[in-house]
Amino acid sequence: MISPDLPITKIEEDALNRGSFAQSLAQVLLQYSLCSSFSIGLYGEWGSGKTSLLNMVLEIVEQFDESTVILRFNPWLCSDSKQLTTQFFKQMAAAIKLKKPASDQAWELIDQYADIFDAASLIPVAGTFVAIAGKILTKRAKKQTEQPVNDLQDIKNKIIEKMTEENLKIIVSIDDIDRLSEDEIIAVFQLVKALADFPKTIYLLAFDYDVVVKALGKVQHGDGKEYLEKVIQVPFEIPAPSMESIHDALFSKLNIIIGNIPEDRLDKATWAELFQFGIKDYIGSIRDVIRYTNVFSLKFELLKDETDLVDLLGITCLQVFEPAIYSKLPNLKEMLCGAISSYSYESQKAEEEKVQKAISTLVAEGETTVNIESAKRILGILFPKTISATRIGYSMGRNYVHRDFLINNNIAVSACFDRYFSLSLENEAIATNLIKRLIYEANEIEFSNGIEQIYQEGKIIRFLEEIEVYANKNGSERISSERAALIIKQLARCWGLFKVEEKGFFAIPFEWRFLFCIDPLLKSMNETDRYSSLRDVFKDSEVQPAALALLLDDFETQHGRFRDDATVKDKPIITLDEVLELEEIFKERAVESLESGSALERFNGLNFLWILGQIDPELAASKKKSIITDEISLIRVIGYCTSHGKVSGRITSKTWQVNLKSIEEFIDIDEAYQRIQAFVSTNNFRALSEDDQMNVMAFLLTMEIKPKDGIMENHLVEESLKRELCKLISSISPNA
Repeated sequence: MISPDLPITKIEEDALNRGSFAQSLAQVLLQYSLCSSFSIGLYGEWGSGKTSLLNMVLEIVEQFDESTVILRFNPWLCSDSKQLTTQFFKQMAAAIKLKKPASDQAWELIDQYADIFDAASLIPVAGTFVAIAGKILTKRAKKQTEQPVNDLQDIKNKIIEKMTEENLKIIVSIDDIDRLSEDEIIAVFQLVKALADFPKTIYLLAFDYDVVVKALGKVQHGDGKEYLEKVIQVPFEIPAPSMESIHDALFSKLNIIIGNIPEDRLDKATWAELFQFGIKDYIGSIRDVIRYTNVFSLKFELLKDETDLVDLLGITCLQVFEPAIYSKLPNLKEMLCGAISSYSYESQKAEEEKVQKAISTLVAEGETTVNIESAKRILGILFPKTISATRIGYSMGRNYVHRDFLINNNIAVSACFDRYFSLSLENEAIATNLIKRLIYEANEIEFSNGIEQIYQEGKIIRFLEEIEVYANKNGSERISSERAALIIKQLARCWGLFKVEEKGFFAIPFEWRFLFCIDPLLKSMNETDRYSSLRDVFKDSEVQPAALALLLDDFETQHGRFRDDATVKDKPIITLDEVLELEEIFKERAVESLESGSALERFNGLNFLWILGQIDPELAASKKKSIITDEISLIRVIGYCTSHGKVSGRITSKTWQVNLKSIEEFIDIDEAYQRIQAFVSTNNFRALSEDDQMNVMAFLLTMEIKPKDGIMENHLVEESLKRELCKLISSISPNA
C-alpha cells in the first residue's frame, strides 16, 4: 500500500505518541481570552512532523469550540511578499464571513484592508509597512474609506474596534515558513508583528528555527534571533519522536503491506540481522518510513511470489537510501551471486579478490554514500559470497546453500538476481505459483500440458532444477508419495520428447537432471510405494525404453553392478531383487520397441542398447544385427554411435565424434560407408533433419581419415562439419 508523503489529518492517525502534546497545546488555545494577539512558534527540522502536529491541534480546537475562527494560511500559494500580505487578509475576511456571517462589519473592514495593500506598492521598513505614494486605490477601496492610502493605522484601529465589539477569536496557522524565500519569510513576520496583531488572534507558526533566524537577520542587518523573540511569545521545540516509535511505525506499515503471508516466507533471524545492522541506520524519521515503504510496497506487489521477502526489504533499502550503490549492483551479478568455490586455495583466493574488487567498486571513496558500514553489512547479508570482503563477521549473514536459495528465490542466486532490479521475471524464469501448482496440485493432464508448454518456452532445465529442489525439501512443503509418483511417471513419459543441449564447457549432462529429480522423489516416498510406482512406470507404454534405461542404470549402479569403478555410497533406493524384476520388464519393452521400429523414430530412441547389452549380451547382439533394414535406420544407428562434446583450445568448440567400432556391432563398416556414400548424392538426403545430416557428414569424414582442417584429436569441430555439409548439399543434382 503506497502512502503519499503527507501529514496526518486526525489525531487517531498519530503513530508517534504526540497526541498528548497536541491536546495540551490545544487546551492553551481554547483558554486564551486576552485582548491582544499571541504567537506560538513550533520549531522543528524538515520532516519532523510540524504539519501533523498543527493538524491535530486544530482538530481538537474545532471539536471543543465551534465559535473560534480558524484560518489555515498557506503562504506557498503566493508569488511574492506583496501578494502574501493581500491574500492573508483576503483569506482572513473569508474565514470570518464563513464562520461569523453576522460580523459583517469586521470582515468587510479586513477585506477593505486587503484592497488597500493590493492597490499600493509596499515595502518592509523598520518593522512596519509603508505605502509608496502615486498609486490609485481601487474603486471599491475609494468608496469604503476616506482615509489616505498611507494611513493604514486608522483602518486597522477600526478593525480592532469591531473585532473587540463582536468578541471575535481567531486562530491562524502558518506552516512551512522556512520553505519561503527570505523576503517572504520577513513578510510573514512583519505581518504577524505589525499588520495583523489583532485582539484575541493567536498565531501558530511552524518552521525550522535556524532557517528563519538567518532570514530575519537581514532585516536592517539586525539580530535575527532577537527579532524572532519579539514576535514569538511561546516557543515550542517539536518533541523529537523516539526511534522506537519510528521503528514501530515502520513495522506497522510493513505488516499492512505484506499481509498474512505464511510464516516460513520470512526468515526472522536474517531479518533481525538485516534490520539491526543495516536498515535501522537509515530510518530516522517518519518521512524515511514513508519513502522506504512506498518503494517496497510497489516492488512487493509486483514480485511478492517471486522473491525472498527479506532480500527484497534489503535491496529496497539500498535503492532508496544508497542509490549510488544500487545503480551499480545489476552489473556485478557474477561477482556477487553464488558461493566462493573451493577447488583449490589459489582459485578460492582469486575469487575472493574479485569479490573484494566488486565491493570496492560499489562503495568507492569520494562517491555519495550515506552510511558505508551499514551498506556493506546489508550487502554481506544479501550476498553470502561477500561476507569476508564486507568484513561483517562470520557470526552474521547466511551460508549459501544453492537448493535452499533457489527455492526461496534469493537474490544471491544468479537465476533470480535480475528480477530484483527489473521488477519482472527474467526470460528463463518460471512463475513460482505455476511451479507449485504443477508440483503439488495439477492432475496428470495438467502436469503433462504444463511441462510441454515449459519445454516449448525453453525453460525445461529451470523446471527440472525446481523439481529437484522441492523434492529435497522437508517440512510443510514435502512432496507426498502420491504426488511424487505422478511427477515421476509424467517426467518419464515426457523424457523422450526433450531435445536439449546444455551450454557451457562444464555444463551438466541433461540426462543427469532426470536422475537428480527422480532419486529424491523416490526417497521422499514411502518404501512400500516406491517399487509399485516404478513397476507401473516400466510397464507404461507411453514411457520410452531410453528413459527406462536411465532409471535402470542408476539402480544398477547403486548396487555396484555393470561399472568397474562402481561403489555403493548410499543405501540403494530399491532392493536388488526389485532391480532384477525391473530388468525383465525392461527387456520386454526394449525388444518390443526394436521390433516395432518405434525406437528408431524417437530422438535418442536407441540409447537403451548399452544397458540392454549389460543385462543380456546375447539378446542385445542379435537385436543390433536386425535393426538396420534401410538407409534411414542406418543413419539412426550412426547417430546413436556419434557423441557430442566440447574441446577447449584458443576457443571452446563444439565437437562430434563417431565411434566406428560401435557401428560395426550393427553392420559391416565398409558396407555402411558405401551405402551412405550412395545415399548422400540423392535428394532424400536433403529431406533429413539437420542433426541426421551432421551425423552422416561426421561419419563420412571419419571414414575418409583425411587430415582436414577442423579435425582435433579425432574430434570433428562443428563449424568444419557445417562447411563440408554445405558443399555436399550444393553438389546434389536437383534430379537425383
